[in-house]
Amino acid sequence: MPVALTGATGFLGSHLAAHLLAAGTAVRAVVRNPERGAWLAEAGAQLAAADLDHPAALEAAFRGARAVVANAALGSNLGTLEDFVRTNVGGVENTLRAAASAGVQRVVLISSVAVYRTRIRTFQNESGERYGHVKRPFVWSDLTTDWRYAMTKCIGEDRALALAAELGLKLTVLRPGPIYGSRDSRWTARLLGYHRRRLLLAPTVGVPMVHAGDVAGAVAGALGTDASVGRAYNLAGPPRTLPVLLAALKRLSGRGPLVVPVPVPLWVGYDTTAAARDLGFRSRPLDEGLQEVLLGQAAQREAK
Repeated sequence: MPVALTGATGFLGSHLAAHLLAAGTAVRAVVRNPERGAWLAEAGAQLAAADLDHPAALEAAFRGARAVVANAALGSNLGTLEDFVRTNVGGVENTLRAAASAGVQRVVLISSVAVYRTRIRTFQNESGERYGHVKRPFVWSDLTTDWRYAMTKCIGEDRALALAAELGLKLTVLRPGPIYGSRDSRWTARLLGYHRRRLLLAPTVGVPMVHAGDVAGAVAGALGTDASVGRAYNLAGPPRTLPVLLAALKRLSGRGPLVVPVPVPLWVGYDTTAAARDLGFRSRPLDEGLQEVLLGQAAQREAK
């Protein structure tokens, strides 16, 4: 029986699918456009066409699966408030109701650390103060994260927990920090753009990045234990600054810009003790994660 995965053709979804397939897990990639998922079929995944706005199609795509990984979402700065509500709240509701209608009890929801009210220079655990269901006047994450994303991920997660109780679903919520890795057209692409410059002024703000492959490992860990049912988990790496990231890329590639650090003694961190204990979560060493990024970049160039 396969694991049904929404958003399988996206950045994180591609890593989730690859990890599960490599572990011998059957994957049903639930995608809006099957043509974009052709490479998934070549890798051994089943394909099912469905959109988060169409519960009946989702139910058909989930039927016969042993679990659903609810990964599809609208990312920061990618739409209007209406778009965020429709996808990150309505889409989550449709996904869980479709899973229940299809007879699937086990669900893993990919949420985000954006659901917290960000605290600087503090390692927050899963009981940290929430962002809430209305826009806050200011939180530190507003400097990097779209408030509409933070708010609707918080509402969507709360709706998922309520629906799981109502529908009898076995739900686990995963809250990754900023995700990096190959095939990322956003954060990682910006980092590689900085890497190509000759000179860069780089603030020393610490960001708790996590590699997409490590999030995928946590998903597999959640699916493998009932201890994670009814719980939420932080997934993040240690806070790292842009000068540290660029120094690692230069060490691995033999090139890089002259970096002038701009002292900004701020960092954000998340406690991942629970994820390590229950899911076997591990944040890979920085050099290992960035080497994967560079290898993926080289593979893309060769494919062109």
